[in-house]
This record gives sequence, C-alpha cells and structure tokens, in this order.
Amino acid sequence: MTGTAERPVDVSVIVVTYRSAAYIGACLAALEKALDGVDGEAIIVDNASGDDTVEVVRKAAPWARVVARDANDGFGGGCHAGAEVARGRRLLFLNPDAQVAADCVAALLDAAARHPRAGIVGGRTVDEAGVTDPRSWWGRPTLWSAFCFGAGLSTAFPGHRIFDPESPRPWSGDPREVREAPVVTGALLMIERGLWDRLGGFDRSIFMYGEDADLCLRAARAGYRPVVTAEAVYVHPGGMSSTSLRKLVMLFTGKATVARTHLPPVARTLAIGFFQAGVLLRAVLGRFLSAPGAGRQGRPAVPAQDWRGLWRARSQWRRGWA
Repeated sequence: MTGTAERPVDVSVIVVTYRSAAYIGACLAALEKALDGVDGEAIIVDNASGDDTVEVVRKAAPWARVVARDANDGFGGGCHAGAEVARGRRLLFLNPDAQVAADCVAALLDAAARHPRAGIVGGRTVDEAGVTDPRSWWGRPTLWSAFCFGAGLSTAFPGHRIFDPESPRPWSGDPREVREAPVVTGALLMIERGLWDRLGGFDRSIFMYGEDADLCLRAARAGYRPVVTAEAVYVHPGGMSSTSLRKLVMLFTGKATVARTHLPPVARTLAIGFFQAGVLLRAVLGRFLSAPGAGRQGRPAVPAQDWRGLWRARSQWRRGWA
C-alpha cells in the first residue's frame, strides 16, 4: 500500500460491514497481503453494527481508514459512503466475508488496463477447498429467464444454455481467461471511478441484492462491457450474515427491482408474475424439481418451508425496493 492523503491512488478497496466481527479479520488479513506493493488504500465502512465490529476492524487493520456510520441504509449506501472519501482511480467493492488471493487486486488492475471498455471487472470465486464456484458472474436477466424460473426449467435443467440462461457458463480452465460478464457479482466488483460518477453509483433505493445487476446493466447501456478474469481469485462463502428465508426475501426483492427497472412495462409485469409462479411451484413441488448438480450453479438447496415462507411474503418482495 502506498499513497498519501494529498494524491490519488490506483485503487480504493471499500468493504462495507454490518455485524461482521466474526469474519472481518480474515478478510482484512488477506486484503493486507493483496495490497502489498499496490498503489491503493482500504476503506472499511461500518453500517451501524451496534456490536464490536468497528473495534475488531481497528485492531486488525490499523492501516485502513474506518468510516463508522450511525445508520444502516444498506449495502449501496455504505458503498457510497466509502466512495465519498476514496482517492482511487478505481473503486473495488469487497464483501466482508470474502478473502482475496495475494495477487487478486493486482490481477484486477491488470485486466482493467488491458480491457479499458470493460468499465467493471470481477474475479473468479472459489470455495474453501479452492474449487471454482460459479457465482462470479451471471447472465443478463430477461423475460425469458424469468419464464424459465416460473416454469421450473432453470431448476430442472441447471446450467442449460437455453433453460437456465442466467446461470454462468463454466470457466475454460485457462488461468488467464477473461470473459464478458453481463452481471458481475458485488462480492468483488471493481469499477472505474469516472464510470461510477457518470452512472451515479449503486442505486441507493436498493437495500441489498440486485444493486450489482442494476449497475452492470446501466454500464452496458452506456456502452461498456463488464468482464471477469480468472486470475483474480477470491474465496466467498456467502450468506454468512442472513437467515435463509430473510435472504430469499431480499434476493427476490432485488430480482423484482431489476425487472421493474430494466424491462419494458408489459414485460416487467409478466416477469413479476413468473417469479411468483416459480416460487409457488417450488413451494409445492420443490423436491421433485431439483436436479443433480444444481448446487454447482451457485444455488444452494432451499428447503420447501422457505419457499412457502417466500410465497407468503410475496406482497413484500414483488414490489421491489421501492
């Protein structure tokens, strides 16, 4: 890490925490190694955790800047708070339960330099054993992908190019592979500062889930082509801070928001209907729809009772983050 308070740096790594004391230490230890020799800075934004997260951060990373907020207005709000004080020419958003490899940040910067029209760059997710996890990126959400969910096709045929179009395609195995990615996950997402400012950053109305898809789709509309690089490796267990049903409700609130924002009026109404149909279908027939290998598409098994709970909560999520 280099730089002074007076001059810009190549990258500002922004980590938003909320009651993350149990795992933020591992994230910061890995990040410190990844920033060694990089012209960058780390900014940790705490969204009013109310526990000892801030104290843990300050002890684990005295080299990082800490922004302790007195309100929790969601992931996007925390990211904006970090961006407001960031000096980086690029902003790298990192989840607090993710651990980057030692060369991850350098690999992201290299990919951004080699692909200037990407605007947004992501990496390759692996699990704790080092096995590639598909949740690095996702396909573009469309009316057809919503129909496939509603009809149960995306669950019955996980990873199918036609019937599960939002599912990411497998990596080729080339350690230097770079590919276009319609949606780069917000768990590790680097964006050019100029593009962030031009787009207005994450949609602040989205509390959590869906802000990454919305940002990437707006970047594409502005002429950019986000990419992911296999060289930027990070471990991301995911979902450590929310219960299964609560997470499902937020996920589908995000899905509904993206549909309402990016699909034409008639299509968005149909998409919300397909989401509801798909939830009901899984609530009734979930265990009969599951196919071997579904977990490899980054979709952990959801108990039938959670699908039923999601169906009962449909009036909450179908409106999106309003």
